[in-house]
Amino acid sequence: MQAQPVAKNPVLFQLSTGLYLGLVCYNPLYESLQFVLEKRDFFEVEWPALMITQEKGLFPVLLGLPYITVQRSQLLWYTTHIPAELLKTYQAYLPLTGEAVPPASTQTKNLKKKTSISKSSDTEESKVIPLHPRKGKEDAPESS
Repeated sequence: MQAQPVAKNPVLFQLSTGLYLGLVCYNPLYESLQFVLEKRDFFEVEWPALMITQEKGLFPVLLGLPYITVQRSQLLWYTTHIPAELLKTYQAYLPLTGEAVPPASTQTKNLKKKTSISKSSDTEESKVIPLHPRKGKEDAPESS
């Protein structure tokens, strides 16, 4: 069975919690972007970013979630006309899927190097670092 095609278009939209920018996902064989945003009760947004205001204008801050589900009734307004500079900034912060995780063989090599380095440094420096005394104890006289 073949996987269904997924189209992803950037949309700037307003919810009651703030202004967001994300990639709205839909199946282009059966629906259009306008249909998804205006008729579907729920739709998915990949890599949503909360828009914050700065001196130079709007700036996208990724939420760190790969996707969120938005309910159409919560959507106040949306636009697909996004300024080129804002879209370029948003795309620069998107994680690269597939290339972000190195192959398993290089991960194990790096892990082995780190553990061997940490073991050698532990044997050289087995000193205990004392904690700073509390302010209340250094002012109080010692009882004998």
